[in-house]
Amino acid sequence: MKLQRFLSKTRIIDLTNLEFDKALSELLATVPDSALGSASRKDILSDLLEREKAISTYLGNGICMPHTRVKGLKNNYVFAVGRCPNGVKLDSVEEYKKTRMLFLLLADDKVDSYLNVLSSLARALSNESTISKIVNSTDIQGFRNEILAAFEKNETAPSKTSAVKKISMPERKRVAKETKINALIARSALKISKVAQCTATLLQVDTFSDVNELSKYFGDTKIVAMSERSSLKLPDKWNFINVRAFSSERFSQLKSAIIIGLTRGIFSPKDKICCVGGVRESNQIDSIVVLDIGREFSDIFLSQKNMLPEGVKPEVLERVIDIATELSVEGREGKPVGCIFVIGNIENLKPHLKQLILNPFYGYKPEDRNILNPFMDETVKEYSLIDGAFIIDGSGILDAAGALIHTPDFKLQLPGGLGARHAAAYAISLMADCMSLVVSSSTGQITLFRRGQMLPITEKRKK
Repeated sequence: MKLQRFLSKTRIIDLTNLEFDKALSELLATVPDSALGSASRKDILSDLLEREKAISTYLGNGICMPHTRVKGLKNNYVFAVGRCPNGVKLDSVEEYKKTRMLFLLLADDKVDSYLNVLSSLARALSNESTISKIVNSTDIQGFRNEILAAFEKNETAPSKTSAVKKISMPERKRVAKETKINALIARSALKISKVAQCTATLLQVDTFSDVNELSKYFGDTKIVAMSERSSLKLPDKWNFINVRAFSSERFSQLKSAIIIGLTRGIFSPKDKICCVGGVRESNQIDSIVVLDIGREFSDIFLSQKNMLPEGVKPEVLERVIDIATELSVEGREGKPVGCIFVIGNIENLKPHLKQLILNPFYGYKPEDRNILNPFMDETVKEYSLIDGAFIIDGSGILDAAGALIHTPDFKLQLPGGLGARHAAAYAISLMADCMSLVVSSSTGQITLFRRGQMLPITEKRKK
């Protein structure tokens, strides 16, 4: 979906009000009555402020993204953006004083892509390169141009008028040598792929500064690019998997990418994949791996018709893996964190659950507690310190946190050294049609359980 059409330059302004409610009113004033349809400005402002008091929409990096659904909106979406170099004020909350940009998002109450749009915009506006360009805009015209550029699906190419960086002769020789080696290995990968009868080539994009230069070496083969970067300019025919790496090791994203590819239908259980990559940001290919999905992954994921439990959306699993990886890498407040995520039909899970604490998600609107909502990230990470499991339905709604998993006693078939969290995740994956992920507090390893089978999707943390 092209989001640029929902934002015009006239709705990108410099704010004159410091009070949060007045700043929102100022942004709303840029939206013409024709765009709001039958919606009331007063009601919209009231809904925005009510949501803000319930849960902050501050994303970090000086960006606040107030948003709400609007009944009767003429178009699917309406956007407005305001600069506030001195921050805003709301109930003396410190984080609003750090705000440098208010990004207003209004969505029609009937659109289904609301959370996906919200999430993709939040990722785009958390990109360090994008934020740097926006923040460094000296005038309103430059600010408007950078905001509109952030809406584009792919990163724009450098301007022809931009300054050309001079490269020294030794640097040129080094780059030329890297390019020659990369070309040689890429051509070798293509030959290996053909001999091994691979159905796709998986590129670890974060290895390279300019992956597009490699596209000419792979001909008409199916290319899947995996990267931590959510916004990349790639050839149209390529598939893209956005997945975080948990270390600088080669192919640290590999298993997560394969799982996501299987759930999306990019890969099939019978596929062989030629994986090409190297150390992150090295700009040097140094590894070629041929991976047979049928042999590498447990039969339990492949012998059944559906890898995912019934009703579970692939993007929900992707988001859970992403958050679990962040917890594994970063921990919480500098300390390792262990937690469980259980994804499946809530009614089928309830007989095996008991709340250890009052449910912190009870009573909130489904959209406000959906794991696809980018504003839930910090909430989930904070509640990861609580004993018990996160319970998530197939559409991503967080039903509970701090839930105790209790199942009938049976003989556990787990490797030695795994603790109570792994036993609980293993047990509930047997008792109900669900999928569970465990982040180990001692090793940082992320393990996925399905139908009583386990699949480690990250390696253990190095001591």
